[in-house]
Amino acid sequence: MQILLNGLISGLSIALLAVAFQIVYLPTRIFFIGLAGLYAVAPYVGMTIQQTFGLWPISMVASVAAVVALSAAFEWANHAPLTRKNASEGAHLVSSLGLYILLVQLVAMLWGNDVKTLRTGLDATYHPFRPLDDSVLTGSQLFMFGGSVVLLAGFLVMLRTTDLGLRLRALADNPIQFALYGYNVNIHRLFAFGLAGVFATAAALLTAYDIGFDPHTGLHATLLAVVAVIIGGRSSFVGPIVGGLLLGVIRAQVVWHFSARWQDAATFVVLALFLLLRPQGLFGQKTRIEAT
Repeated sequence: MQILLNGLISGLSIALLAVAFQIVYLPTRIFFIGLAGLYAVAPYVGMTIQQTFGLWPISMVASVAAVVALSAAFEWANHAPLTRKNASEGAHLVSSLGLYILLVQLVAMLWGNDVKTLRTGLDATYHPFRPLDDSVLTGSQLFMFGGSVVLLAGFLVMLRTTDLGLRLRALADNPIQFALYGYNVNIHRLFAFGLAGVFATAAALLTAYDIGFDPHTGLHATLLAVVAVIIGGRSSFVGPIVGGLLLGVIRAQVVWHFSARWQDAATFVVLALFLLLRPQGLFGQKTRIEAT
C-alpha cells in the first residue's frame, strides 16, 4: 500500500506537467521544451517573494503570474512568428530548446546552482488509513495529492462543461476549421500557453516543497511528462493524466524492488514498449496515414 501511494503521488506531479505539455502540443503541434525552463524558474520566483513578504499566498500568486506571462511571451515573441512563417516542427523544437537554455542560465546566474527548498524544518507525518493500514504520508505529499487532484479535476470539468473548454478542444482537433468559424486562433493559442504555465507552476511548486529544486530539474521533469503523454495518448487530454499515474507507480515499484538508479532506465523501457506495441498510447486511436 505504501509503495502504491508513493507512486500515485509521484505520478500526480508527472501528470500535472504532462497536461501542461499537452495543452500546448495538441492545439499547436509544438514540442514545447521551453516548458522545462518555466518549471525551473517558478520555485525561485516563489522563494524570492516568500523571503521578501513572508506570505505564501502572495508568493504562489506571483509565481503563477510570472510563469504565465513568460509562457505567453514565448508564444508571442517566438512561436507565433515562426508559425506565421510556416516554420517546421523542428524549427519550433530548436527555438524552444534555446529558450529553455537561456532561461535556465539566467536562473543559475541569479540564484546559483545549489539545491534549495521551499520548506523549512521537518515535515509532519500522518497515518491517513489507520487502523486499516500503517502507511505513512508526509504533509508535503498530502499537499501534493490535494493540490494536484483539485487542479486536474477542475481542468477536466472545464474542458467538458464550459464554452472555453469546448473551444480549446476544437482548436486541438482542427485549427483550420476553428478559424473558418470566425474564432481568433492567436488569442486561443495564447490562452493555451498561459494555461500550460499555470500547470507547470503548480507542478514545480508542489515538487519543490516536497523534495527541493535546482535550476536543472526542469528538463528531466519535462522528459518524464513527454513519456506520460506518449503512454497516455498524444491525441487526448485525459491520456497524459493516466500516463503520469502509471509512470509514477512503475517508478515507485522499481525503486522498492531494485534501486533508484534504475528508475529512468525502466521509464524508457516502458516508452520503447509502447512505441513498439501501441504507438497511439492508451487513449489514442489509429488513424489513416492521410489523416495523420
